[in-house]
Amino acid sequence: MGLERPLPETDGLAAEYWSAAREGRLVIQRCKACGAAQHYARPFCTSCGGAQPDWIDACGRATLLSFTEVHRSPYEDLPAPYVVALVRLEEGVTLLTHIVDTPAASLRCDMPVQLEFRPLREGFQLPVFRLAGAAG
Repeated sequence: MGLERPLPETDGLAAEYWSAAREGRLVIQRCKACGAAQHYARPFCTSCGGAQPDWIDACGRATLLSFTEVHRSPYEDLPAPYVVALVRLEEGVTLLTHIVDTPAASLRCDMPVQLEFRPLREGFQLPVFRLAGAAG
């Protein structure tokens, strides 16, 4: 029997992110002082050093920056091939994610993509992206 993907760590600053994901929301941080957005979570703003950035809901629209197709999955619950990608949210932050329901040969950088969630297990949901306008 193969390995299952490890579940996300939900302690510390990651707790808010994964709690929102369970609800089908993608959250990022925004600095109270300068307004800069950031991802992954930190206890300070990486732009101005401000303390305790707020959490905001991301709109879910993004642009495909880069991607690769994985042909050998280490996990039984993640069948290959699958697409791993960097996307830039409209809010300005970059996420490492998956592009779903589109073969890599059909993808091009700068394509618009849209957020959706896929269930993992134990109530976790994973934020992934699909081509904007594609039926889910």
